[in-house]
Amino acid sequence: MRKIFESPLPQVDGASRLSDCLQVWELSMRCWTVDPAQRPTAKMCKTTVTYLPRCTPTLANADPMIRSAALLENLGDLESWKGNLEKSSAYLDEAMQLYQEEADTKGIASVLLKRAVAAFRISDYGKVRAIAATALEHYRTLNDTLGIAAASYYLGHSALMMDETEEVDKVLALLQESLKIRRMHSDDVGTVECLETIGQIQTAKGEFQEALSTLAEAVEIASRSGDRLGLANVLNLAGVTHCALSDFDKATDALSEAITINRNVGWEAEVSTNLTHMGVVKLSLGDSRAAEELFQESVSIARQTRDRWRLAQGLEVLGLCFWNQSKLDEAAPPLEEAFLLWQELSKPSETKEIANILAQLRSLQRQWDSALSWHDHVIAVSRGQNRYEEVAQYLIQKGDVLVKARRFDEAALHIEAAIATCRDNGYSWPEERAQLFAIPKTAMKWEGRVPLLYDIRKLQRRLPHLVTASLKLPILISHESP
Repeated sequence: MRKIFESPLPQVDGASRLSDCLQVWELSMRCWTVDPAQRPTAKMCKTTVTYLPRCTPTLANADPMIRSAALLENLGDLESWKGNLEKSSAYLDEAMQLYQEEADTKGIASVLLKRAVAAFRISDYGKVRAIAATALEHYRTLNDTLGIAAASYYLGHSALMMDETEEVDKVLALLQESLKIRRMHSDDVGTVECLETIGQIQTAKGEFQEALSTLAEAVEIASRSGDRLGLANVLNLAGVTHCALSDFDKATDALSEAITINRNVGWEAEVSTNLTHMGVVKLSLGDSRAAEELFQESVSIARQTRDRWRLAQGLEVLGLCFWNQSKLDEAAPPLEEAFLLWQELSKPSETKEIANILAQLRSLQRQWDSALSWHDHVIAVSRGQNRYEEVAQYLIQKGDVLVKARRFDEAALHIEAAIATCRDNGYSWPEERAQLFAIPKTAMKWEGRVPLLYDIRKLQRRLPHLVTASLKLPILISHESP
């Protein structure tokens, strides 16, 4: 431990830094602050120590050949914090096997929750949702209120991040249940997590003032209790909300503080998210060069931490930043990589968004076959989502490209398909389009298109979907209820 603290940049296993060591380091530095008001309180110290990962020591008289399930699950959690995903999974699998052999339901639920948290730390929300749902069933069977609170939070937040907007009421119910239990047990860290996610929903729904009020309460609780990671995450979302309101000074202040805290405690993955949002603020202010640098750094960190979700976010906005600077050749590669990542993460709405951008980009470059291929993906996703008005709109867009490629017969077929889609699903057909298509195909005069800069307001509206939640959970000495 002394070697870690004495080094300029605390490290373990080469480049893998222990976030808990850095949190203790940052806490100890604040203890020596000249201004007494800036020194941490006893409650702050307790929060920092309580919520760090730890390993249960082996009893001196224990059989060295006997494997402790409680030790294995906490080792798994510790490796997850360090970013050693394979080691974490191996420890948790072994702990699960031992609990299953003993028919220990509480232990099984505890391992499931740690698996969900491990997936949550790398933003694998599909996996989080599946595991947290199973953990919640176990905790309800056990009538373990704190376990119910933790599992409900992870289930609700993962459903939110998977864009299951039709289930927003169910998500809010889960979060409110978790929040009520955590308030009852004076769990400040858990309370901040829930308030942050509720604020995220309010921001996504455009309820910005309500969101800021919710986040202000979370900031007050996190500051009072010394929950530094929770404070950083809430400030990050506050920055997003201020950006959506075009209050860029407040957005910059909040995000700058979040970046400082996360760098000090060594949580690099969250720094990646902060940099992405700060880049969007700079882009909104017209400073594309500064935004590009922030996005590049965000992408680099996401690659190092092997976080596909954050990497996809960073690549997407980097591509849009290039687009905004009319660097079309540079914009395509990051957008295409982001498309593949969102596809791996089962995010059809994100793949549709990027495919539509790439279709426009390739059309501007007169790469007709590539543009048509991207249009096909957009149409297929919209049809799979039963969004037939969108299908008609995208068929028209593809028809435009076919006309520009002088493939008039195919263009006519797509226009007819768009008309049929509108008619069959009860949508009106735009009159100006009907007049346009009445022109003989051989003499069609299509509107000229000027390369458009990417819509910054649209990117700001997408910001709530680029938010991640706090990345911690009470780590227990045994497999008692968290």
